[in-house]
Amino acid sequence: MDVFLLPVAPAPPGSDPRFELYCEPATDHVSERAADPAERPRSVFGRWVKGFHQALAEGEAEARRQEDGGAQPDSGSRASRWVKRQLAAAVAEQRLLWHLRHAASARLHHPETIASTRALELAMAEFRRDFDKHRLWCVIDAIIVVASAPLALVPGPNLLAYYFIFRSVGHFFSLRGARKGMNPVLWTAQPSGPLADLQHALSLEPQARAERIDTIAATLGLERLAVFMRRVARRTGQG
Repeated sequence: MDVFLLPVAPAPPGSDPRFELYCEPATDHVSERAADPAERPRSVFGRWVKGFHQALAEGEAEARRQEDGGAQPDSGSRASRWVKRQLAAAVAEQRLLWHLRHAASARLHHPETIASTRALELAMAEFRRDFDKHRLWCVIDAIIVVASAPLALVPGPNLLAYYFIFRSVGHFFSLRGARKGMNPVLWTAQPSGPLADLQHALSLEPQARAERIDTIAATLGLERLAVFMRRVARRTGQG
């Protein structure tokens, strides 16, 4: 599995830039494990996982629609459209960790301007933060799912339980991915010239920066890199 340590903001003098971890898995190990629709899981957690996969399919479709700039569909209730937006946000945020839990080995690509040991330190620190965050939210959302169980008796789609089942299972999968990511044995480090160019591109004017990121994305073979960088820029107010 290839993971990229991306600089996402210009570096203050004498310090590291801000980094985020990114990947584009060739195979979707999460959605491909979805259960047969006709199969009825026997355990409560099995039913939760099946619900997760059903929600994941919708979240992946909505995330791709947003990334491609598609128009918001008018079909469905306001609540269902809100749920789909939240699913898409969770998919975008946690995709790397969900896939990492299946990885037998991983390669960390990092800008050649920083040492491999430093790049691995930054990645391990990020996985530790992810582990703590998802452990907390896994518990919180599981409690909410149990508390919302009476809503299952209400006629019609149980959107609230559907959403929190997705969140609780998603956080559990992310917890496992973060735990695996913290294992140094999993990793090898690979310095990257294009990622160093990406760090320099962040200081360019918006149009020149966008063109340079497109070139770097093509060099690295990362189809969605430009979309990811625009999302980070909007989130941090740099777009």
